[in-house]
Amino acid sequence: MRRSVTSLNRCLRGLMMLAVIAIAAVADAGQPARAAALVTIADGEATLIDGARTLVATEGLELGGESLLRTGADTRLLRLEWPDGTAADFGPDTHAMIDPGGFGKRAGRAPAVYLLRGWLKLSSLGAAATSGLLTPRIDLAPFKGALVVMATADETWVFAESGSGSVAERGARPPSNLALKPGEVYQRSGAAKGTVASRPTPGQMQRVPRGFRDSLPLRGKAFEGRSVGARPGPPPTHADLRAWLVAEQPLRRGFTRRFAERARDSAFRAGLVENLSAHPEWEPVLFPERFVKPAAAAR
Repeated sequence: MRRSVTSLNRCLRGLMMLAVIAIAAVADAGQPARAAALVTIADGEATLIDGARTLVATEGLELGGESLLRTGADTRLLRLEWPDGTAADFGPDTHAMIDPGGFGKRAGRAPAVYLLRGWLKLSSLGAAATSGLLTPRIDLAPFKGALVVMATADETWVFAESGSGSVAERGARPPSNLALKPGEVYQRSGAAKGTVASRPTPGQMQRVPRGFRDSLPLRGKAFEGRSVGARPGPPPTHADLRAWLVAEQPLRRGFTRRFAERARDSAFRAGLVENLSAHPEWEPVLFPERFVKPAAAAR
């Protein structure tokens, strides 16, 4: 009898995991596909997580939506380009998600980048405006021009190198929207409301990565017709993904499906269990038996 119950529990556990994966897949199915971003400059160490695969950033590599990127402390520049002429330049020690889903649209377009931390220069180098971007503290609407953005746990900084932007302060009460004109700089520390100055200070400009100081042309056409093989890296560890696994819910919406296989790794699973309160959606994957109704009493 005990052996039969154990077998039944194993089957139910497997079915529960499949159900969680299927639900996440259905949730993602309604999301419209966006043209893939292309790596056009890789100057320094950078890794990419496309789906559940870790890849070395290589020029000419196409990335799917919701790919995660991480640059090293000494990375000089990592550039991604989209067919509409949007270019995203990433500086050192940066974590970002490309084409994040789950945030809806602004002016009919979903954001191009979610900058979790680090440095980003987002530019519209084609006829169309960029799709804008998000950080944990601000939402930049679609714009034309070039904006330099820096995000840390306590500080957010935006410099309108060219063009103008509209900055919505996330989490502000009451809601706050600030206009940013060419040459102006926006700064927000902690939960306080941000301020706009007519120009950045010399100290602020000294912090801008050197790779951002030149206006680089689009390079996407140089890779047309070329097939670039992906260079795989080791599977992502829990430490690699922890900041994303405990990030805000719209970013995490597909992670139980995307990284379910990694949960089989004992160290990865231990990290998920330790932080379960920060991402409760993992509980049915890790402990499916908790969601199985008790069997009827034996007759």
